[in-house]
Amino acid sequence: MSGTTAKYSPLRIAVLVAAGLGTLFWLGSIVQWWNISNARRDGFELMGVALSTAFFVVLVLPTLVLGVLGRWLKLAALLGAAVVILASDTVFPCLPW
Repeated sequence: MSGTTAKYSPLRIAVLVAAGLGTLFWLGSIVQWWNISNARRDGFELMGVALSTAFFVVLVLPTLVLGVLGRWLKLAALLGAAVVILASDTVFPCLPW
C-alpha cells in the first residue's frame, strides 16, 4: 500500500482505536489510584498500577507505534485484539471467556 491508501486503511484505523482504548484503560487505572484516600493507602494499591503499566508497555505501546507507522498491521491487529480482550475482561469480569 502506498500514500493515501495505507493512511486510511480500515485495519490501521482499528489498530489505532484498540491502542486508544488500551491507553484509556491505563489512564483510568492511574486516575483510580490517584483518588484513593491517604488513610486507605498501604502500598498494595500500587500493584494494580504496576500491572496496568506493564500491560501498557508490553501491548499498547507496540500496537500504537505499529499503527502510527502503518507497518506490520496484521501483527498490530493481533496485539490490539489482545489489548481489547484483556482490558474488557478486567473492566467487565463477568464476560464468558
